[in-house]
Amino acid sequence: MSASPSEDGKRSAVGDPDSTLAAAASDIGDFEPTLEAAAPDVEAMLAWREVIGSLALNFRLSGRVIFRRKLLFMTAGILVYYAILYAFAVYQPGSGFSVDRALFVLVELPGTILGVYLTMDLVAKERDRHTLEVLFSTASSHYTVWTIRMLSVYFVLLVTLLIMSTISYFFFAEFPFFWGGLNAFLPAFLIANLTFYSSVFTRSANAAGMLSLGFIILVLMTYDELQGTNWDLFLKPFEVPVSGEDPMWAEKMLLNRLSVFITGAMLLFLALRRMEQREKLLT
Repeated sequence: MSASPSEDGKRSAVGDPDSTLAAAASDIGDFEPTLEAAAPDVEAMLAWREVIGSLALNFRLSGRVIFRRKLLFMTAGILVYYAILYAFAVYQPGSGFSVDRALFVLVELPGTILGVYLTMDLVAKERDRHTLEVLFSTASSHYTVWTIRMLSVYFVLLVTLLIMSTISYFFFAEFPFFWGGLNAFLPAFLIANLTFYSSVFTRSANAAGMLSLGFIILVLMTYDELQGTNWDLFLKPFEVPVSGEDPMWAEKMLLNRLSVFITGAMLLFLALRRMEQREKLLT
């Protein structure tokens, strides 16, 4: 006998058990995680160009905040300083500079003064504007914010010293102006970080400037005694002594320059660490 229409409807409603299991097994794969789903969205990530552009924008904004009119005053001061020295050299030919003295007087010593000038009021200026607390509340840590600002200072110092060394080469004395500018950057780097640390420690721009100037005066007072030794802040690596006079010159030069750089880097690190005491810095 053939099945009644009502029984066929019940079978179709219930379905074949084998086909039901097969359909359920095929649906399980739809809920399993795949490599495509777990992989990060590459398009959503920042491209290298955007990262570089963001860093360049941060440097530019930091430069505007830090320097503002400082570059104008700095340029005017350098030109006046060079004009006075050039007038003495022209009207008093006997008062010219030797190669050693020219690099020290025209590039290295002014570079340390510029290091003080560019960094002495970095913290005090932000506190006076009531923007120092805002810098601590940004998404980036204060290490990142202030490191970028100090890198801007280093860049301006390096470019300025290279320009000053080139001007000195053409107008005053012939010396390796490129290496002279690079070598003059190391003392300026140390003095800039010393001033930055002093400004964080004392919370005063004037006190930081006075402490750094006092250190520079101390170096000048002992310059003749320490010249050419391991403790010479302005040691000139390209001035190789007479053969046999100092066989350890290369090691002395390397240790001296590394010591100056490491000391400056440590002062920067200590200043950033001290900035963690936010309450003392803001008051």
